[in-house]
Amino acid sequence: MDILRPPKIKKGDIVGVISPSTPVVSKQELSRGMKILESLGFRPKLGPKALEVHASYQAGTREDRLSDLHAMFADDEVKAIFCTSGGYSAIQLLPDIDWDLIKKNPKVFVGYSDITTLLNPMYEKTGLVTFHGPMILGLNSETKGGKYTVRNLKDIVVKGDTGKLPSYTEWKVLKPGKVEGTLIGGNLNVLLSLIGTPYEPKWDDKILFWEEVEETIEGIDNYLWRLRLAKVFKKIDGMVIGKVTNIYSIEGDDDKWSGLENPPVLEDVIVKATEGFNFPILYGVDFGHDVPSLTIPVGAKAKLDCPAPGRIGYLSLTDKYLE
Repeated sequence: MDILRPPKIKKGDIVGVISPSTPVVSKQELSRGMKILESLGFRPKLGPKALEVHASYQAGTREDRLSDLHAMFADDEVKAIFCTSGGYSAIQLLPDIDWDLIKKNPKVFVGYSDITTLLNPMYEKTGLVTFHGPMILGLNSETKGGKYTVRNLKDIVVKGDTGKLPSYTEWKVLKPGKVEGTLIGGNLNVLLSLIGTPYEPKWDDKILFWEEVEETIEGIDNYLWRLRLAKVFKKIDGMVIGKVTNIYSIEGDDDKWSGLENPPVLEDVIVKATEGFNFPILYGVDFGHDVPSLTIPVGAKAKLDCPAPGRIGYLSLTDKYLE
């Protein structure tokens, strides 16, 4: 498959803002995020249906959300598309997305969480490099971590920076190795929802990156074993794990673990679930929910450098991903 690189966003460009999944729950956060887009030199344009609410948890009907997605790709004035927030409903759009429209109008497309449902199929169906990055309701330039997030977003979608991704925290090696491959990934639970569908990623020669939020350690263990049973670990060349935030030990009362000498540790669970596979694993990379977060291009060529367990590792973008 030929890689389809979207054009860089330039100062003065109109950028679309849509809600492919859940409704906008805070007009204040939306306004703040739009102002940050303006501070980057962009002119944000809200989709006609972006503020709709349907059945409480959907940002408009399936047809509304699909219409906004298609309209933004079809609009020649719109040079990039950002999503307001995640949720659970983006998967509803997949059967009727006009992939030819997207392929003929390649644009920077940014989101995370439930937007994982769109990022990876867009790349698989069209070759378009998409971007696992901040959403409008989460943009905040008032904190140190927020500044890191906004600065990296600009470095990726405006400048098209390559080389080592900048770290906000130290990234820990769980398994050593050095590989090059193509990045795919996003939210772990959402990725699993694509397995067995026509939109499942092609895992061969990929560096899989994932993050998770508000989950138990046993739940993540289960997710990893689903990947293992689906033979994903036989195909990928490396794994990059972002921030796993608001994690708790087991479903229910954490006191269940209070009497144990060795309560579960997530890093140990990951190593055990991937036992028998030699691909390198980097843990704690700065992307995910509600943390200072990198923008990572899905479909970009990358190098994963993991020198030794417990040491600091690196992730680098090795080839251009924007035109």
